[in-house]
Amino acid sequence: MNTQRCLFLLMLLLAGCNLAAPAPDALTPVATVPNVRIASVDTPAPQPTTLRLVQAVETPAATATPAATTAPTSAACVPQPERRPRHTVTATLDYAAKTATVTQQIDYPNTSGARLLELVLNVEAHRWDNAFALQTARLGTEDVTATLQGNRMIVPLPQPLEPDCAAVLTLDFTVRPPRVGSGLAAFRGFFGYGERQMNLAYWLPVVAPIVGTEWLIREPDSIGEQAVLAMADWDVTLTVDNASGDLKIAAPADEIEQLAPNRWRYQFYQARDFAISLSEVFRVQSVTTPGGVVVEMYSFPDAIRPNAVGQTDSALFALQEAARALQQYSDLFGPYPHRRMVIVQGDFPDGMEFSGLVFVSTNWFYQYEGGVRNFLTVITVHEVSHQWWYARVGNDPALAPWLDEALATYSEYIYYEEYYPELKNWWWDFRVGWYNPTGSVDSTVYEFDNVRDYINAVYLRGVQMLHNIREDVGTEAFFRLLADYARAGSGQIATPALFWSLLTPEQFAATRDTRGQFLSQPEIFSGSP
Repeated sequence: MNTQRCLFLLMLLLAGCNLAAPAPDALTPVATVPNVRIASVDTPAPQPTTLRLVQAVETPAATATPAATTAPTSAACVPQPERRPRHTVTATLDYAAKTATVTQQIDYPNTSGARLLELVLNVEAHRWDNAFALQTARLGTEDVTATLQGNRMIVPLPQPLEPDCAAVLTLDFTVRPPRVGSGLAAFRGFFGYGERQMNLAYWLPVVAPIVGTEWLIREPDSIGEQAVLAMADWDVTLTVDNASGDLKIAAPADEIEQLAPNRWRYQFYQARDFAISLSEVFRVQSVTTPGGVVVEMYSFPDAIRPNAVGQTDSALFALQEAARALQQYSDLFGPYPHRRMVIVQGDFPDGMEFSGLVFVSTNWFYQYEGGVRNFLTVITVHEVSHQWWYARVGNDPALAPWLDEALATYSEYIYYEEYYPELKNWWWDFRVGWYNPTGSVDSTVYEFDNVRDYINAVYLRGVQMLHNIREDVGTEAFFRLLADYARAGSGQIATPALFWSLLTPEQFAATRDTRGQFLSQPEIFSGSP
C-alpha cells in the first residue's frame, strides 16, 4: 500500500451500459465543489409499475402446468452439493459466420424453500430477432417442452421439484448475435459483432432468482438494465472454427486451459454471468495489482492515439487507472474475489459491466488526449467499481437501479478524491453539476422516456444523495456503511431496505432530510432502525 493510500485511509478513519452525454470542455477549470445539498425539485410521484411475474410456487395460478402422465425420475430429488447453480457449457463458435452452437447443462438447486412446478429462465439473447433458437430441452434424460416468451423461458417440471432438491436441465440451442448498428443494437453492442470484434454477453440462459413467490424476471426496456442475476459457477469449453491464428479471446475465468489450438476451457466461480469478447486484432496488455490480481486490457491498435507531444497509448493508460481503482475499491469495500479482471475496448457507444469483465467504449479511447479529465478515466473506474456494485452485491436494476449505478458513480468521486484531489471540483462540475439533474433517485427504469432523464435522476441525483448522507453521518461512518453493505449483500440480490437497515437509529434519523429531498418514498423504510 503506497503512502498516498495510507494517508487517504487514515483520513477516512479520522474524518468521522448509459453513463455519458455531451459535456463541457474536459479541461475547463472549476474553482469549487458545487453545493450538493440543493433544494428539492417538484416532480410527480412515480406511479407503481405493473410487471408480469411468473409464479414460482405451487399456487392456483400455476395450475395450467401440464401434469405428467407417468412418474419419470428426471425431477426426483438428487443431491445438491452446491447451494448455487452450476453451468456446464460446450460451445462451438463459427467466427466467420458469427454463430455459436451450444449445449448447456444447468444443475439447479432449489434453495427457495418452495415446491416448484416449473423453472423460469432469463434468456436475454431472445430479445433480438433470430438471435436465439432452442432445439431441445431435457430434464435429466426426459425431453420437455420449453416455451419462450420474450426474454423468458418457461420449463414445466414433469413432477414438482421439492425444496433442497436439484434438477438437471440441459438445453441445446444456437446463438446468432446481431450486427452492431443503430438503435438498441448499438448501445447494447456487448451482444453483437462488428468488423473487428464479436461480443457474447448475456448469451447463455440462466434460471431467474426467486424472492418470496416470484421469479425475478423483468420486462425488457430500452432504458437501463433489467436482468436480475443470481450467483453461479461456470465451466465453459469453447471451440472456435474459421478464425485466424491471431484470434484472442477476452474471458474472465479463474482458470483457463487450452485443450487444442482452437479449443479452451474456462472455469469461473461465484459469478453472475459469463461474458466473452473475441477479435483477431486485439492487443493484450496486463498489470498486477499489489493485491495480486492480474488486470488485462484487450484493445485495438488504434488505441495508440496522437496528441500534442506525439502519441500516447490510451489503452495502457486506462489499464493502469483500472488497476489502481481495483486495488482502492478492494481496500475500501472488500477484496476482489477473482484472480483476474478483464477490460475490453468495445466497438459500441457505451460502457457495460459483467462479472470479471467490463467494456469501455471505443469512443472514449478515441477522445483521449492525455491526463485524467476525460470520460476514458471516468468510465473505466466506474465500470471497475461495478465489480462490487453488481458483481458482488446484486440488485434489481429495473426497480432499484440506484443501488448499483449511484454507488458506482460515487465511486468515481472516491477515486478522484484519493488519487487526484486537486480535480475533485472538476469532477463534480463535469460529471454532475453541468447537467443540473432532477428526478427521484428511487425511480424505476420504466418511469423514464429518455436515457438522459434516467441518468440524471438515478446516477447523478444518486451521487448527490450519497454525498449528503456522508455529510449527515460523517466520513468514517459513511465508508463503514459502504463496506458493511458490500459485506452484507455479498452474493445476494440486495434491496434498498438492506442498505438503509445498516444505519444506526441515530444515523437513520440524521438522514431524514436527505431522504426527503431525494426519494419519492422517503419513509418507506421507516420500520428500519
